Amino acid sequence: MRYASSHDAAQGPRVNLCIDFIYPKCLYIVMIFGQTLPEELLKKLACGSPWVEMVCLGSVDSTNIRAMELAASGAPHGTVVIADEQTFGRGCRGRHWVSPPGRNIYVSLIVRPKIPNAKAAGLSLAAGVALADVAESVGVAAFLKWPNDLYLGSRKAAGILVETTSDGDELKCAVVGVGINVNLAEDEIPDELHGKATSFAISAGHSFSREEILAGFLNAFGIRYTEFVANGFKAIHPDWSRRDMLRDRRILIRRGGEEAWGVAGGVSNDGVLRFRPDGALTDEMVYSGDIVCFS
Repeated sequence: MRYASSHDAAQGPRVNLCIDFIYPKCLYIVMIFGQTLPEELLKKLACGSPWVEMVCLGSVDSTNIRAMELAASGAPHGTVVIADEQTFGRGCRGRHWVSPPGRNIYVSLIVRPKIPNAKAAGLSLAAGVALADVAESVGVAAFLKWPNDLYLGSRKAAGILVETTSDGDELKCAVVGVGINVNLAEDEIPDELHGKATSFAISAGHSFSREEILAGFLNAFGIRYTEFVANGFKAIHPDWSRRDMLRDRRILIRRGGEEAWGVAGGVSNDGVLRFRPDGALTDEMVYSGDIVCFS
């Protein structure tokens, strides 16, 4: 990693995204995406948030890959890794995440919560609530699809990928990766994703400042993360449940290579999906799985 900076006396700090940088807290947001940001936006970064360092990249294979490498090298809790483009963006279960430059947000957060491994899945749910908080704050109605997707209307706009390392039964480190389609245009969506993917801009009918959406997410997740670590998923359960797009809907779920149709019964206070398979009289509790489709 190279350390460098450039400064324009008239315009303030600036960066070239073709070079990698690490910035200390309270400076990084000025330099993201290679432009000086207005004072009003700087004021939107919450004081006392957990984010202590920003690693700002141009084109990168995957922010999660880089964040995991940094975490293994001892990067502190609260390190934020952001890129303008990903060439190997990943979603859950190895799916490719379309990551063109200049359009969206690709960010990974290094956190080191003192929680058991069994509770780590709640980080994805907390990130989902934070994403919905941001969408609603800019006037876009948001819904959550268990366990890790943000939907705007009937189409996916953001995804979450949490990767962890552990020490016995205790979580050692987690990387919370988030891809947010901010200004992706309809004609930029791959053919295979038409009708399935969307962006803030498509949903709202106008473009957004990526910096503002990023600042909003960092603030929101800082709050939701703190609530989750202190009191578990039950602390944010009401805000997740009111945006639950699957509750009482028929879903096809894949677990361990097997698929089953049934009805989603909402998410428990522990973040577990209630699922009643077709023909069953009682719910099953699903701790992990993939929602293949829903109706």
